[in-house]
Amino acid sequence: PKFGGGEGEGGADEEMKDDKKEEQAPPPEPAMKTVTRQEKLAVDQKKFMGMSPQEMAGKKQEEFDMALQDRVVTETNEARNALEEYVYNTRDALETRFKDFVEEGARGALLKKLGEAEEWIYGDGEDAQKGVYAERLGALKEEGAPIEALYREWEAIPEAVEGLKSAVEGWKALAASTDKAYEHVSAEDRERVKKECSDAMDWAKGVVLFKMKDHDKTRPYEFSSEVVRQRRADLDAVGGGVMNAPKPKPPTPPPKEEKAQGEGAKE
Repeated sequence: PKFGGGEGEGGADEEMKDDKKEEQAPPPEPAMKTVTRQEKLAVDQKKFMGMSPQEMAGKKQEEFDMALQDRVVTETNEARNALEEYVYNTRDALETRFKDFVEEGARGALLKKLGEAEEWIYGDGEDAQKGVYAERLGALKEEGAPIEALYREWEAIPEAVEGLKSAVEGWKALAASTDKAYEHVSAEDRERVKKECSDAMDWAKGVVLFKMKDHDKTRPYEFSSEVVRQRRADLDAVGGGVMNAPKPKPPTPPPKEEKAQGEGAKE
């Protein structure tokens, strides 16, 4: 008789086979890694955009020349317009606001030159270069600028007088102020400020504005706007020096006499 045979032996064999299968199972495949590589690609300049390097350089030069030409055209038109504008504006001014600031002979001569310049712009100067327009404009301004300067200075003088008047009113008000901020200013100093204000206003009205009535406008005026502004600056210096002076510090009290050491103890 066989002991331990039959199904028992067959089961043991199966278990051994299973163990071998587990031992012989292939290992898992490693995870795939993605690797990115950057490589420089050589560009054949001869084939780039279908042009050779020489053709590329020629194209760039062509574009540069076109841009330069556009700029020249623009600047030339601007120079032409500047000349044209000056002709129109100055001619109008000579007939109106500049009329009293130039002698009649000089005015007529300049008007003639302006007319000739206008004819030239629409005639021979139609296709002139930028430099030619600028040169003609400069020549006209040499004659027109002094006239314009006389006019503008004449207009500036009353404005400067108004500025002086405003300063006079301001300093007079401060000189009469009872505000505590000015209580330290003496009556004598206040009167000095008031007198400076009165003198400045009398000068502005009785000299500057009065003499303007009979002045020949074709000549520079002796009391220019700068002279008036300087008079205001002088007034500001006097008024500021007096009214803006700091309050004097209160006198330092005398030191208290200390009792002699031990005097209190004896008493």
